[in-house]
Amino acid sequence: MTTATTWSSKMASLRLTGRSLCRSSYVSSKSCRREGHLLGEDEMAQATITPTLRGDTFASTFTEVAHSNTLGLRNDEQLRLFHLSIQNNRFDHTALIKFLKRNVGRYVFSRAEYEGYKQRDDLEEVALDAVNRMRSQQDGMGLGEILLYVLLEQILEAPKVMSKIELNQARGQIHSRCDAIHLLTPDGQRTTSSIVFGTSSVVGNIGDAITAAFDRVVDIEQNRSDEVQLAEQTVFTKTLDPATANYVKDLLIPKPGGAPVFDTAYSMFLGYDIGLDPKNYSNQQYRAVLDQKMQGDIAAHAQMIANEINTRNLDNYSFYIYVLPLNEVDVDAGAIMDGLVGGPGGSHV
Repeated sequence: MTTATTWSSKMASLRLTGRSLCRSSYVSSKSCRREGHLLGEDEMAQATITPTLRGDTFASTFTEVAHSNTLGLRNDEQLRLFHLSIQNNRFDHTALIKFLKRNVGRYVFSRAEYEGYKQRDDLEEVALDAVNRMRSQQDGMGLGEILLYVLLEQILEAPKVMSKIELNQARGQIHSRCDAIHLLTPDGQRTTSSIVFGTSSVVGNIGDAITAAFDRVVDIEQNRSDEVQLAEQTVFTKTLDPATANYVKDLLIPKPGGAPVFDTAYSMFLGYDIGLDPKNYSNQQYRAVLDQKMQGDIAAHAQMIANEINTRNLDNYSFYIYVLPLNEVDVDAGAIMDGLVGGPGGSHV
C-alpha cells in the first residue's frame, strides 16, 4: 500500500528515547525496556495495547440479553443485545450517566493528553475539561458514538486508537467518516491484528437504524485508505503516548522491504425505540416481555443485516454489532447527553 510505504519511510528516522515503556499505563509487557533503549522483537511480541475504559461498573449498568441469531459470516462476527436498568416500566438513565461521567475523560482525550493529566496529578480537572470539549463539538457528537466506544473496549476488547472527538480534533486534509477507530490485536484464535472502523446509528425504527448504519459503512469503505492513513498518522503526532505509538507502529506500518499485515473490520452501535407501551404491563410483566421483545426484534432483522453485508459487497470483513433500545430515541438520547455534559438533564460532578 502506497500510504503505508510513505509512512514507513518516515519511521526509518523515528527513534523513541529517554522514556521507559513501564511508565505507560496503555502498553503492558512482561519485559520492559531499559532507559534509552528500543524494544526488541521478542519484547514487542509480548507487549499488548490495553483498553482506556474504566469498566468495573459495566455489569451493573448494562444487562445483556441472550439470543440465538447469527449473521452467518465467513469471518468473525458479534451481534450482541443490551438494555439499561428498568424502573417502573421505563429505562432508567441514572447508572448510565454516572458510568459515562467516570469515563468521559478517557473517551474525549487522546492517550497522550490523558497521560499528561496523570503526570501533572491533575485528574480532578480531566472530566470538566472533557465535558467542555464535548460541548464545543455538540454538532458532531452524540450518544451513539460514546456508547460505541464503551462497547468496543468492554465487549470486543478492542482498545481505541481515536474516538469521534479525537477524529474531529485531528481533522485536516483527511476528513474521517468514522465514529471510532479501534485496534483488535491477536489472541489465541486471532493471528492478525485488525483496525476496527466504527459507526453508530440511533433512529426510532430499528430497520431504519440498520440501513443508515450500512450507508455510513459504505462511505467509510469507499474512503478506507484515508481512514487507515489516519490510524497510521497517530504514530507521528502527539495523539498516542510514546510507548503506545511504538506498538501501533510495529503492527500497522511495515518495516523497510516488508508489507503491512493487518485486516480491517467494521463495528456499529444501533439504538432504537423499544416500542412497548408501559401502560399495558405490570412492572413484573414488563421486565419479562422486554427480553422477548428484544429477541424478537433481532430475530426479525438479523437476516436484513446479513443481506446488507452481502449485497453491499462487505462479506470479506468481520462485523461487530451492538444493539441497545431506548424508551424514545428522540427524547432519551438528548436527555442522556444533557446529563453527561451538564445540561438540563443533569450536572457533572
